[in-house]
Amino acid sequence: MRRNITILGDSRVFDTYYTNSRYAVRYGYNKTFPHVWRKAVLADPAAGYDVVHIPDHFRGGTIQNNIVRLALTDPAIVVILDGIWETLLNREHYNDYLKSRPSSDYASEAGEPAPDYSDQSLVELFKANALSLSPEAFAEQQRRLISYFRRRSRQVIWMALPVPPKRYIGSNYHAGDYTPIADWDECLTAVNEAVAPVVEGYGGVVLGLTELMEEIGGPEMALIDQWHFSEAFHACNAEELDALSRRLLLEVPRADHVSRDYMLGAPGGGALLDDVVLYEGDPENEIATLRSLSAEQILLYPSELGEINNPRGNDRAEFEKQADR
Repeated sequence: MRRNITILGDSRVFDTYYTNSRYAVRYGYNKTFPHVWRKAVLADPAAGYDVVHIPDHFRGGTIQNNIVRLALTDPAIVVILDGIWETLLNREHYNDYLKSRPSSDYASEAGEPAPDYSDQSLVELFKANALSLSPEAFAEQQRRLISYFRRRSRQVIWMALPVPPKRYIGSNYHAGDYTPIADWDECLTAVNEAVAPVVEGYGGVVLGLTELMEEIGGPEMALIDQWHFSEAFHACNAEELDALSRRLLLEVPRADHVSRDYMLGAPGGGALLDDVVLYEGDPENEIATLRSLSAEQILLYPSELGEINNPRGNDRAEFEKQADR
């Protein structure tokens, strides 16, 4: 029986649907890493797994909606590629920050006004988790997603944001003609540094895309704009994910593990199975309990046994076109 490895990602998992006449490179979905990866796996009977791609722009729903769609595929491994939209800052974020705080919060003791806007001041506020977008808030969103599947003994691969050097930022045309601020690389690094400990704390795996980008020749070879992947980088990711997944599948529980009955809610009409441990503590302390369990046990919250939580709405960052205001 083939196990499923399910990918949930942002626009970098798709084709060049953002393309315009200024792009020197265009390709279709057949060149993206989910397609290339699945094609290679299906051609290898020894692989023992299939690749499922959830075709939706990752910011197009709630975290819980993404959990539901992933859980419906009963994934042995969840692959997550996300984070670009949580790093795209502009001056409006700075203005919103000022409006949200009384003058005493951003004025010095001498009563001087807030410092003038600059890219670096905006980045520093971002890194300090002071804006509506922040590394800390994004890490918590990712934690909820990762926690859900790790508590059910499924593995998670988080694909870190590739961080291009400053010389590359703004050197090319971009999706939606969005021009990242000059110090955008620091935002990407801050997000990686916030999320990586969360992934590793739950025993998940971080795939470093900056290192892979450098291995194939840097951003000029790996990217077709500021963040969408080249055909070569898609192929590189497909190969890396295949090798990594084959190793991780050796650690994932068998297909008849108790977790299969509790991917969404609880099986009808009965008491909980012995290997289900209910947790009623604080989310920030659940890792210690999770680590104390045997390989046969899973950790659930009582609320996950009732009605499926699949709200309508959008708790993702919204696209904002870069502008000087």
